[in-house]
Amino acid sequence: MPYHIRANRGDIAEFVVGVGDPARAQLFADLIGARLVNSHRFPVYTGDYRGMPVTIVGHGIGAPSIAIALEELHQLGMRRFVRIGTAGALADLRIGDVVVASSAIVPHRGGIYSAYLGDAYPPLAPSPELATALYEGLRGSNAVLGPVVSSDAFYAESQEAERWRRWGALAVEMECAAAMMLGWLRGFQTACVLVISNVVGREETADLSKRFAEIFLRVLDIMRGSYSSPIRSGSP
Repeated sequence: MPYHIRANRGDIAEFVVGVGDPARAQLFADLIGARLVNSHRFPVYTGDYRGMPVTIVGHGIGAPSIAIALEELHQLGMRRFVRIGTAGALADLRIGDVVVASSAIVPHRGGIYSAYLGDAYPPLAPSPELATALYEGLRGSNAVLGPVVSSDAFYAESQEAERWRRWGALAVEMECAAAMMLGWLRGFQTACVLVISNVVGREETADLSKRFAEIFLRVLDIMRGSYSSPIRSGSP
């Protein structure tokens, strides 16, 4: 049994949805009637959506936190992971718009990425088939496809926003790059679906509970229906 997620392999579905906010994990769990299978460190719920087993995890904030959750979920049988999180807009996007991340830029060397990758500094990308399926399925929900920045320095974002815009990044968040890195290293499929919660440099927010519920259920429909690419052993 892992250190932080005190569950057994049969408690975790092959498909996992991850969120940073534990309240959003509870919201998603309530939508499908999922049961709590772990309350230690990370809230984890497992349920069923129209015959498809689904696990939901509240992975916390930042790359180190999501990395611990994903390492342990993979040990327990996770094969596909989709992050449904928030992001701050860098491009011409509005609150409530959706970004499917085509890649994640890590703006600074060091930290968890150097711990896993050493001196290498590769581009970090999702599983192409999974990201494509989600983008195609979410286009009717105002989704765009493009690169994002993954930064652990939440309150330093506005200082670098203009540089990130020049790189072509659509939004900034904190966990996608770590999820993508671990997907390729450990052999599970990943994708990130981000709801714009604010515009970097502006102080405006909104209650996005209904929007998140809509996107969550749409992601489940995509995974259950149109996404049928087989899982290949040893690669995402």
